[in-house]
Amino acid sequence: MRGIPVRFGSRFAAGIPAAAVIALAGCTVNGPDPVPPAPKPESMNLPQRPQDLPVEGKQDADVCTWMSAEQARSMQLGPGAPLPKDGSNYNGCGYLGDTGAARFAIGVRIVPEPIELLLQKINSSPGTRQVYELNGFGTVQSQINGGESLGCDAFIDAAEGQTVWVNMQLQTPGAMNADQMCEKAQTAAHSAVSTLQAQS
Repeated sequence: MRGIPVRFGSRFAAGIPAAAVIALAGCTVNGPDPVPPAPKPESMNLPQRPQDLPVEGKQDADVCTWMSAEQARSMQLGPGAPLPKDGSNYNGCGYLGDTGAARFAIGVRIVPEPIELLLQKINSSPGTRQVYELNGFGTVQSQINGGESLGCDAFIDAAEGQTVWVNMQLQTPGAMNADQMCEKAQTAAHSAVSTLQAQS
């Protein structure tokens, strides 16, 4: 409620008892309306991890070892290189790919957050989400809300509070459908998990 300006000595205030004037003047002490609580992240009902993958604290160069040269070639990818930081400061490695008909990029990042919070942050489209197991690890396939034709993501529940985010971005518009883009993301995710399991 807004306080009503009171001018003592004016005709408006003259007929109002002092107690009422004080009450009117004090209506603003309650402060702003409380902010509603943020929505809780949606539960993904992920399976229990068979182990924690050794991802915490890994640097860009470490992430670039999670896909072998042979695996990269099989996906028609070039060599990996550290991903530029875009404000998120997530460590990761990026690859450029070319099928001849389509150019695309694969990014593999370590995100020190659980999957549910990350999906909320990047505006994941709930209608595109699919939960599956990847070598026993809960993984969520998803696409960006409004950008479903631009790529596909795989989010791996790698360790407590740690997500491996595999992002496939199509750079030749219309050259792949959703299934083809998501297959690329899944294959890259499988390579990363298999390598990490071998290292742990």
